Amino acid sequence: MRVTADRIHDDHRLRTSSGTVPHVGEAGGSKPVDPERQADFAKAVEGSQTRRQQGGSLREQIERLAQPTAGDPSLYTDERSIGLLQHVVDAVLPEVDMQGEVVELAVQLLNEEIAQRLEWVERRAEAEELER
Repeated sequence: MRVTADRIHDDHRLRTSSGTVPHVGEAGGSKPVDPERQADFAKAVEGSQTRRQQGGSLREQIERLAQPTAGDPSLYTDERSIGLLQHVVDAVLPEVDMQGEVVELAVQLLNEEIAQRLEWVERRAEAEELER
């Protein structure tokens, strides 16, 4: 079949609509789709698209839930950071399979960091006392 510009189109059929969409069944015959059901389907698709735009896909939502929230201020307290550093010195570094010199240097470095943080805590406490 050849397509040409002078082909006759049935514009009347394309412009008029009976309000229902024909559905081709398994037997090959067509039957009209219930307009109410079609509207429900359109609403469901629209709702799904809206939710996807607002919250992302299900995978993105699950990934967001798995990430820790950084909004908890207790994660950033001096006591917590000093405790974590001390845990690394006491429990993690002795179990690391490295040369003794490297572990000793790491322990020394972390102990210095802990001492500096303790000093800052003391200075802040003194400053707060002076402000009162």
